Amino acid sequence: MKRKELEGLIRATEDKIKEYEQELQNMRKQLTVVIEQEKERKHYISSKEIIDLIYKNTGKKINMSTVKRWADEGYLGEVIDEKDKFWALRTKQGKKRFLYPKVDTHSFLHEKGYLHPEFDILDLVEINQPDNEIITGTVVDSVLELDQFHYTIQAEDTFEVIKNVKEEFLTKKE
Repeated sequence: MKRKELEGLIRATEDKIKEYEQELQNMRKQLTVVIEQEKERKHYISSKEIIDLIYKNTGKKINMSTVKRWADEGYLGEVIDEKDKFWALRTKQGKKRFLYPKVDTHSFLHEKGYLHPEFDILDLVEINQPDNEIITGTVVDSVLELDQFHYTIQAEDTFEVIKNVKEEFLTKKE
């Protein structure tokens, strides 16, 4: 190859590298936004998720109009449009999807008797927290804090009382 051809190829390759670096930088920014929105989305619940949650907890079937009535009466907190607030997340196409803050919704559902702790007092459970050993214990108390249940567990081995264990870190021991 001649010198001019090589210089041309080098320039073209350098231009492509710059283009790819810019594209990579844009993708990283996009990923950061998606991760932030995924974290934030966990603090909200949709109408369908409310219906499913009530069914799971009580076996009762309610319909969308009931959820809409509760929202209209202000029981579920601020109503937001999922597509507006979480524009970076892929959502279902079609109808508007409303979301409600879990803090308000869970509190309301708990007061109405539609939301119960997953574990009962005296249930034997395992605590599976990241970076900790698995601890077996007995549920001695549960309380709804913000948007999830927290438990007080008495360890089986040491009888130590462990407070504020999130429901997500517990599994029922058979």
